[in-house]
Amino acid sequence: MDYDLLSDVLSESMSPEHVQIIVKLSEPKRDEELASELSVKETVIRTLLNDLHVKSLVEYERTKNKKTGWYTYLWRKRDAKLNEYIIDYLQNKLKDLQNTLDSEKNGSMFKCSCSKVSIENATETNFVCPECNEPYKESDNSTDVNEIEAEIVRINKIIETI
Repeated sequence: MDYDLLSDVLSESMSPEHVQIIVKLSEPKRDEELASELSVKETVIRTLLNDLHVKSLVEYERTKNKKTGWYTYLWRKRDAKLNEYIIDYLQNKLKDLQNTLDSEKNGSMFKCSCSKVSIENATETNFVCPECNEPYKESDNSTDVNEIEAEIVRINKIIETI
């Protein structure tokens, strides 16, 4: 598993704290152990673990202490699901980039100092930005198109290596 890629995807889609949890789960651990190792409250650790569990990235085994009646959870990461998550995330990102690229290529774009809009949106406001009251000016989006195309190529290469 490419931990740099996993770290990037989880940081972007969730948070760096979720990455820390996954890294610490190189072997199964209890939530109390994770809290101690990361110097974070157990409630925060449990919240992060539950976030990861909802996405099926971790699983747990629950045991009950017969004396106290309390449950103990032993958490482990699910490597196969982590790979699926990365691929799904990157494919969704590709779809979003492709939609953005299509709109950038297929229409005139207009800019002011605070935003960039399509010609349809610019005409709705008489070519004046409702946020900053500046007139929209047609923009050359060739740089944006090139950057989006480069990002699409980069993500496709990453997916091929997974």
